[in-house]
Amino acid sequence: MEYQRGFERLVNFSDAVVAIAATLLVLPLVELADPGRSDSFVDVFREHGVEFYAFVLSFLVIFTQWLSHHRVFRNLIGYTPALMWINFVWLLSIVFLPFPTKLIAEKNGYDSSSSTLYVATIAVSVIAMFVADVVVSRHPSIVAADSRDVERVRTGAVGSALILIAFGLAFTPLGLWSLLILLLAKPINHFADRRTTRRLVE
Repeated sequence: MEYQRGFERLVNFSDAVVAIAATLLVLPLVELADPGRSDSFVDVFREHGVEFYAFVLSFLVIFTQWLSHHRVFRNLIGYTPALMWINFVWLLSIVFLPFPTKLIAEKNGYDSSSSTLYVATIAVSVIAMFVADVVVSRHPSIVAADSRDVERVRTGAVGSALILIAFGLAFTPLGLWSLLILLLAKPINHFADRRTTRRLVE
């Protein structure tokens, strides 16, 4: 019971940190709502459109990373010290994300160093969950239900490979557009699933 309670605290703490990080993203936008200003929302949006764009982008990033975290932890009944520290690294990247988000907004999204830092922060998050997948696959005793370890690790490996490519492309004029390569993750995993299914049938 004590072991289970410790795992629940770990998951609940992670969810709370993610919620705080998502809340921090909106604070720069709240500062724009100055009661003394007579500008309409359209005027504010035109003047600070990059800040709105950065907020939406980072909120989507945090949401997708939370889904990845949920995928890893949803079938677990316990944890290992290694998994706890990996989760700590993942949380660190999530909490840090509002900082490069602010830099992107201030530089109008055209500063290469800000874009690189932004993609690097996401890379830490994605790779951390891949390492978590590997740890879970090597400790089946902490898994509540049967799971396909090969598929679990493969999903994380595909995401990690793509984010590293995006990180390399972030140094080019593509900047933040390099993140679009992450959209290939689902088709690649779907193709791999079809090949695995076909192989099993044969």
